[in-house]
Amino acid sequence: MSFSELLAMYAVRVAEAVQLIEEFLNGGGLQLLYNAAARLTELGSETHTAFAFHGQAILAVMSIDAGLRLRERAVEIEKRGLRMSDLEYLTDVKDVLERMVETIESGEYERSYHQMIEKREQ
Repeated sequence: MSFSELLAMYAVRVAEAVQLIEEFLNGGGLQLLYNAAARLTELGSETHTAFAFHGQAILAVMSIDAGLRLRERAVEIEKRGLRMSDLEYLTDVKDVLERMVETIESGEYERSYHQMIEKREQ
């Protein structure tokens, strides 16, 4: 799979997780947050080798970390109830993930990747 194809697939799947977080923030059930966490963790695990091949394993690792942290937060919410700090945290996570998707979809991420490769080769 080419780097472009890998990024495109990755962006689509991260966007799906973002949608689940947004649905939760809009009053949906806690299972939405668990599902978003699982999707991100699975995505990172499934793409780690491919991204590592391209020297960009950080994207896969970030997905795994985000998924694990979302799961931790979901467990906390389930135990003690939803707090304003949870909403703020989840909004921040959603915003970061959305920005990452936008950066990939706009081509900005891939352009920066190729610039980095060129600098390494010099």
